[in-house]
Formats: sequence, structure tokens, C-alpha cells
Amino acid sequence: MKVFRSLLAVLMLSTLLTGCWGLREIEHMIYINSVGVDYKDGKVILYAQLVSFINIAKKEAGAQAEREVISIAKAEGETFDQAGFNLYATAQQQIAWSHVKTLLFSEAALNEKVISQVLDVWDRYYEFRYTNWVFATKDPIESIFYATPVQNISVIYSRLNAPNEVYSQSSDIEPIYLFDFIRTWNEKSQTMKLPFLKVTSNWTENKKVSPKLEVNGVGFLHNSSYKGFMPKDKIRGLRWINTNTKRTSLPVKADNAPAAVIVMEDVKSSIIPTIKEGKAVFRIKVSTQGNIPQLTQNLTQKKLEQLAVEEIKKEIKEAYLEGLAKGIDVFNLSEALFRSNPRQWHNLEQNGELDLEPGSLEEIEVNAQIFSGGISKIKRD
Repeated sequence: MKVFRSLLAVLMLSTLLTGCWGLREIEHMIYINSVGVDYKDGKVILYAQLVSFINIAKKEAGAQAEREVISIAKAEGETFDQAGFNLYATAQQQIAWSHVKTLLFSEAALNEKVISQVLDVWDRYYEFRYTNWVFATKDPIESIFYATPVQNISVIYSRLNAPNEVYSQSSDIEPIYLFDFIRTWNEKSQTMKLPFLKVTSNWTENKKVSPKLEVNGVGFLHNSSYKGFMPKDKIRGLRWINTNTKRTSLPVKADNAPAAVIVMEDVKSSIIPTIKEGKAVFRIKVSTQGNIPQLTQNLTQKKLEQLAVEEIKKEIKEAYLEGLAKGIDVFNLSEALFRSNPRQWHNLEQNGELDLEPGSLEEIEVNAQIFSGGISKIKRD
């Protein structure tokens, strides 16, 4: 009788346990990996990139990977959310949005302020996360989504979905998470930097062209509006202002000939604003150190450090002036003044922007040290 009572108690308690009645099999779901947003003829166009988990499972199990199948769904509507619902009309299984890793905007979508619609839906729908990467592109979104890594590696580990892996090795333009994007989206004093992707054909596999992704520049947004695009070679100076720069190469010349390649690390920077004659002027301070993987000319360490300082100053100045010509505050000088002296900022700003001139960047101070020449020594003096 005692055993019967115990069994009865266990059975009654088991009715309170949570079950898995609503659990769906993985193969019965469509998992969206990346979302693309375009705008054309008054319509928001949504692209959804789908990938298979087969290669990931096989890699972890040590089995031979197969060529990954990439599917792209497309739908359009008057709004972003309507385009999403129109996507359901042709879906053959239930769609899961909880695994989205990247959000990609076309330049047309940036111009038409579609971003506000996307962020509104992202904020309201429970399946979306804020840990996605955000990019933009001038290329067709489908071409970006069809670009794959080498050696049958899944696109989940591509530059589109895992950009930090490449950035830690070569830090030119920093990728941005959606939560950072949202944080600066409505900041009146800040100019947001959005990395742009393009498809390049420099790689081949089995003698066939294999399209790959490259970060080719930055789009700038201020006050929820798109200010314009600047190519990578025009904004090399950005990396010296970004304290998240981990590792970046700096080629230097002497007598108009290549002298060395210096790999710079540990970048620290600060922007110091002051008010002179009723106008804001700025001083930029940068410190960094590096090593030399290649030395073409037999120069001393002191000379190489001097060349590095000159080149860094040049890149910063050029990026500032290029931005100025397009009405873009490349280095967020307005934000620096706002943080330092909000009262003066409010006196000088117009729609969150300062009236910057070439002379507003008053001074650039750079300290560059070389701590290693590798196995081969370099002359100290």
C-alpha cells in the first residue's frame, strides 16, 4: 500500500512538469541566416538567405563536407513588415527568425530611410536579436548572399556572418553590431559608420572564379539620414582614431621608394576640443607601436618611426579633408565636443553638426614606436 501511494504521488506530480508538446523538428523549419533590405519603385524588398546545417554537423563529426546549398527568398511590400508577411505566402515550412546573424542594407534602402522601419520591427518582434552584424552594399544583395568562403566552409563562418575573425588579423574598417548601431542611431551629436561590402573576383577554386566578400568602404549616417559613402582608400586615417584597432599594416616610403611594412598594434587615441574665437578647434593625439615584418631599405629604427609618424598624420589629415568635402564629420568631432563641453556644443551646433573647416583640425600629434624587427635586427640609431 505504501508503494502504491508513492507511485500515485509521483504520477500526480508529473502532471505539473513542463512538456515538449510544441517542439518542432529542425527539418520542419526554415532558418533564416541573413536578412537583406532593398528599396525600389516605392517598395521595400526583403531578401532572406537560408543555409543548411549539414556541413556544420559534418565538420564537427569529421565527415567529408558537401557543397553548401544556399537558398534566397525574396518578397516585397509597402513596408518592411508587410514584405515579411508576403514572404510567408511562398514559404513551404514555418520560418524561424531567431538565428539571423546579419542585416544587410542596400544603398537605396539607406537613402529612403527604410532603416527606421526595420529597427521598429526588430524591436517589437520577439524572435529578433540585437547581436546581429550590420552591413550595407552597393552591389545586388543576392550577389552578396551567394558569395561563399573557400574549401566548402559554411557561410556562417564567412566575412558576412563572422567578420571579427578577419578584423582581428587586419583591422581596417571595424564591423558593427546591431546594438551599437541602435545606440548611435538617434544620437544627435554622433555620425555613425556603417561598413560596406562588395563582391570581388580575386579568388579561384578548381580554376573557376570564386566570388568573395570584401569591405570596400564606409557609409556615414547622421540624425537618421544617410550622408554618403567613402571608399576604403580615402579613409585610411579612421583606423588610428579607432581604439579597437587590433592589427593593421602601415607601408612607409623613403625617397619615393618602399622602405618597410610596419604592423601597428595597441592603438590609443584621444580628441581634445577647445574653443577659440567662438569656434571649436580640435587636437588629435595618437599613440601606437609596431613590428617590422619587411624592411626594404636599410634604415634606422629612429628613421622608421619618423616615417611612420608622418604617414599616420597624412592619413588622418586626408580622411578629415575628404569627409569635409562631402559634409561628413568622419572622426565624430561634434561628439567629442558634446562629451567635453555640452553647453558650448549646444551654442555652436546646427542640427547636431558643427561648422567644421580645414583649420578646425588644429593639430595631429602622433607617437609611433617600433618594438621589434623580428629575428633580423634593426639599427637603433
